[in-house]
Amino acid sequence: MRFYAACLASYNNGVLHGRWIDASSDADEMQEEVSAMLRESRFPNVMVECTVCEGKGYTAAVIDDRCGRCNCTGKVPSAEEWAIHDYEGLPSSLGEYPGLDKIAAFVVLAEEHSMSGEDIAAIVSHFGSVEYAADELENNFMGVYESFRAYAEETADEMLRAHDIKDDHPLAQYFDYEAYARDLTHEASAVELDDGVAVFCA
Repeated sequence: MRFYAACLASYNNGVLHGRWIDASSDADEMQEEVSAMLRESRFPNVMVECTVCEGKGYTAAVIDDRCGRCNCTGKVPSAEEWAIHDYEGLPSSLGEYPGLDKIAAFVVLAEEHSMSGEDIAAIVSHFGSVEYAADELENNFMGVYESFRAYAEETADEMLRAHDIKDDHPLAQYFDYEAYARDLTHEASAVELDDGVAVFCA
């Protein structure tokens, strides 16, 4: 999972400048990558703290060890504004300005449920937001199945067994799995994934 952070000062001057950044559960880590990209812009419009000397103007305990990166000022030029212009393994519904906290929340969601970015993206797109998807996964997620019909059959078999009706029971042959699956669509929803469907109860 990664996203392309683009410098808007460069973009507005007809220059493509940006960086592919790995999506992380640590928003600060991603911000460091974005900030590094902005400091490399050919069109700086602000001054920011020098990362070499951490804004002190010198690079060691001895003040005489002058910082060559910022020329002892503690500040370096940087572009200020940026936007996300592409995603890989993340939902495009996050948009150009999602905020890194939202991307971090998405990564946490994928890690917590051991799902690929593409599968979590499908679930987030289905529910409309990372927050809503997280709530549904926490409270209403039934599992991943080969198909919705497979989920319906498993549910039906569990219900029949609870009533002591097994495959060899005379009544078992009269159970209409297709009708049961059809009725379940009113109580559950399925999200298409790469290798099956994620089922959520209503």
